[in-house]
Amino acid sequence: MINQEEVEIIRDLIRDFFDRAGFFVDVHINIGSKEDTDILDANIKTTEAQSLIGKQGLVLADIQLLLRKAIKKKINRDFYISIDIDNYKKNKEDYLRDFAQSIADEVSRTKKEKELPLPSSFDRRIVHIELEKRKDVLTESIGQGEDRKIIIKPAI
Repeated sequence: MINQEEVEIIRDLIRDFFDRAGFFVDVHINIGSKEDTDILDANIKTTEAQSLIGKQGLVLADIQLLLRKAIKKKINRDFYISIDIDNYKKNKEDYLRDFAQSIADEVSRTKKEKELPLPSSFDRRIVHIELEKRKDVLTESIGQGEDRKIIIKPAI
């Protein structure tokens, strides 16, 4: 498990990263574990969230990748890291879950499949996980790259 000293090193590294980029941030870190893997969730609070999140979260994804590599190099330990800015990812997950359930209800009612253009693997994963619990619909990913989509269809 990640210890308190490592948490402080990580917090300082994240603050330094944003300071050097010219952004004032407040860093909140939660540590957990799942299936023998340590999980570090860092939520960054800032007044300039939109600039740091970018269109469809692309800047945030790049920031997470850079910070993941820097943190792993600094503390020399393997663990899962999730960086969020002003709860953007959490809010997006909540929206995607509600959206997926709404579309699944429609598919179940009409018995007609629906196609959702979700090029992000993060978005598709949330929809698949949310709907795998349902017995009345099935999900399937089709396409390649940015043309990837999810098909929600009635279960037979």
